[in-house]
Amino acid sequence: MGGELPVSFDLDSFETATQQLMAAGSEREICEIAMSGISSVFDVPLGALWLYDSDASELQLAASTERADEVFDWPVTYRPGNSLSWEAFEQDEVRTYSELDDEQRQYNENSPVSSEIILPLAEYGVINIGSLTPVTFDGETVRLARMYATHVQAALQKAEREHDLRIQRDRMEQFIGVVSHDLRNPLHVVEGRLELVRETGDLSHLEDAEEGVARMEALIDDLLTLAKKGYAVEDRTAISLETIVEQTWEMARTDDATLQIEGSAPVFGDQNRLKQVFENLFRNAADHAGDDVTVWVGPLVDDGTAEIDSEDERVEGRVTGFYVADDGPGIPSDKLNDVLSVDAFSGSNNGLGLSIVAQITDAHGWDISVTESRTGGARFEVTDGTKPVSPFHSW
Repeated sequence: MGGELPVSFDLDSFETATQQLMAAGSEREICEIAMSGISSVFDVPLGALWLYDSDASELQLAASTERADEVFDWPVTYRPGNSLSWEAFEQDEVRTYSELDDEQRQYNENSPVSSEIILPLAEYGVINIGSLTPVTFDGETVRLARMYATHVQAALQKAEREHDLRIQRDRMEQFIGVVSHDLRNPLHVVEGRLELVRETGDLSHLEDAEEGVARMEALIDDLLTLAKKGYAVEDRTAISLETIVEQTWEMARTDDATLQIEGSAPVFGDQNRLKQVFENLFRNAADHAGDDVTVWVGPLVDDGTAEIDSEDERVEGRVTGFYVADDGPGIPSDKLNDVLSVDAFSGSNNGLGLSIVAQITDAHGWDISVTESRTGGARFEVTDGTKPVSPFHSW
């Protein structure tokens, strides 16, 4: 510790790299540019960038310098407790090491790296910059290294925003197409039936016209819900499955419909959004199975259903979600994979209801699937998601 050379920093190379970073259009391109500039900006050969994968709770290698590729046996993955890099990421703290041999918590005790600086990128990941020979990262070098990491982080944020905007634009285009089609169909029904009434004087055609108006009203209600509330998940609380189902059923049921609650359990979610989920699932059941539909609701435990009493006490196993099933005609097998997609509603009688259900469950970080009920009807299952809570993209 005393013969180390200070790491130099080239401002011209820094400016070139940062300009390229902000012009990059994808996460992959940003990572590659960030690593290609390491040797010229810092005059050290080793560099690697890891991005955080929230699904796996680990830092995964995204890009590295050519010399690092020659030295290391890639890929190296960092997880909680197994590396200095994870500690820097978790604590959002820059770490510098002049002699890594003295550190006892390296990912690889036989690593040839002698000196290293670890630069966290907030929630995005970390950059490691190092040398095979002892070097010193003085205060000015650390300051400039922080600036470099800040530019990489800003570029990643910019790419993320642009990606989200593309998703919003695509969804808006899908949304406009579905809405225009869904409104046009019942409007044509109303126009056609009114024309028949004028031509024949048969007032029975007004019943079909009334149904068309009701469909348009339902669609407009969905649109107003989206405009006013969106799908945002705001206040998560523990809610009794039985209680929220009973409350929603009173608002959504038809006079001849039957509800059977097959147990209860706590559901941790946004109460207002959950009411939208159940309301649309109940409406979907009535639309397809008729006003006298029977609907079953209950918790899912481990890999199946289980009877759980109304006091929310679990009999055995872990509650993984809940189901809503009906005794209607069911969903054709070739439509099961698409029924929850926005695209699937163009030309159907579903309107936006099931799309709203899918978007709200996704915003909670949950998974939703549809299968066949015990009587051959539809059965929707909402389960713990393997993905993180997704951001809300307003339409």
